[in-house]
Amino acid sequence: MPFTTLEQFVLLGTVLIGGWLLGYASAPNAAKWKRRLRAQSERFTAFQAEAKDRLRAANQRATDLHSDLEAVRADHAEAERTITALRAAAAAAPAEASTEAEAPHKGWFARAD
Repeated sequence: MPFTTLEQFVLLGTVLIGGWLLGYASAPNAAKWKRRLRAQSERFTAFQAEAKDRLRAANQRATDLHSDLEAVRADHAEAERTITALRAAAAAAPAEASTEAEAPHKGWFARAD
């Protein structure tokens, strides 16, 4: 047995107690970790709130764009109807112009008889 005298046991106890004190002094402080955990939790909460706000804004923007698209589609359909009506009128106009072309046309300087 290596420890046989009282002095050796006292020295062993002193080293043991010194090791415990050194370990306690160098161990992380619980309050420090609690502060870090609280700060991390606050950052996470702020990030989550910001993400929800950005998502809400993106959804609102998508809704606005969808309503704008519907308005543009309605305008486009109306424009197509107008173009179709004008093309039909333009197709009918040459037929009427051909009947007017049969009548003699007097020029600018022609005498009226």
